[in-house]
Amino acid sequence: MVRSLIGALLFFVTLTATQADTVEHDYEAVMHVRSTHALPILDNPSHVVGIAEFRGLAIFVEGEIAIHRYDGWFDIDKGSGKFHGYASWTFEDGSEIRAPYSGTARSSGTDGVQVEAQFENITGTGRFEGATGSGGFKGRRLDAIDKGGSTYLKGKLTITTP
Repeated sequence: MVRSLIGALLFFVTLTATQADTVEHDYEAVMHVRSTHALPILDNPSHVVGIAEFRGLAIFVEGEIAIHRYDGWFDIDKGSGKFHGYASWTFEDGSEIRAPYSGTARSSGTDGVQVEAQFENITGTGRFEGATGSGGFKGRRLDAIDKGGSTYLKGKLTITTP
C-alpha cells in the first residue's frame, strides 16, 4: 500500500514537472531596410531577386520591447512575390527568440505592398532556452525597399517553453 502511494506520488510529481507552458505573444513592429542588394532577372527591371536586412523594434502587448531583425532573400515581380529568411527578437535581458520565415508580398498600388509570413521551428536562448513554436505576421510596406522599406507589422508568436 505504501509502495503504491509512493509510486502514484512520484508519477504525479513527474507528470506535473514535465508539463510545458504554451503562451501566445502578440506584437507590433516597425521595420526599416538596413541594407539590400537586388538583381534584375534576365535584364527585366520589374523582376528582381535579392537579399535584404530589416531592423526595427517589436512592441509586445505584455509591454516588453525587443530589437527585431529580419535577414532574408526575395523574388519579386512587379512588386509581388515570395520572401524567405530568418527573424530574431532580442530582449533587454539578453534572451532571444529565433525563427525561419516564409512569406508573400502583394503589390496593392497606392497602398504599398501587403506582406504576410509564417514562422516555423522557433528556438530560443536565455528564458526561452529549449522553446519551440510557430507564428506569423501580416503588415504593409509603405515605400520601396530601395527607398527605406518602411514596414508596419502585426505578429503573433506561439511559444512552448519546457
